[in-house]
Amino acid sequence: MNRTAVINIVGLTGSLIGPAMPNIARFAGRGKMARVLPAFPAVTCTAQSNYLTGQNPAHHGIIGNGWYDRALAEVQFWKQSNHLVAGPKIWEQMRRADPVRGQFLAMPH
Repeated sequence: MNRTAVINIVGLTGSLIGPAMPNIARFAGRGKMARVLPAFPAVTCTAQSNYLTGQNPAHHGIIGNGWYDRALAEVQFWKQSNHLVAGPKIWEQMRRADPVRGQFLAMPH
């Protein structure tokens, strides 16, 4: 079975992986590393939604970390539901592509 691991460390670049990070260096040496284009806008919720869907904000719809609530007339930060992220997540796509192996994918909490 082929497996994929995503190590999501903000600001980590290939040039930083070395003797100070022996486990990550060993792990990276056994496989391939992918360079990820930065999200725009460069905010957490947008970037994480890019990773979850493999799409950009024009497709998944998450363009910021806060939303203006017209009823309360205020911006609410960090209260975004995963249900707001449009489109299938990568684990859903993997399950569709291979239903037998996809049943063993960990469910996010």
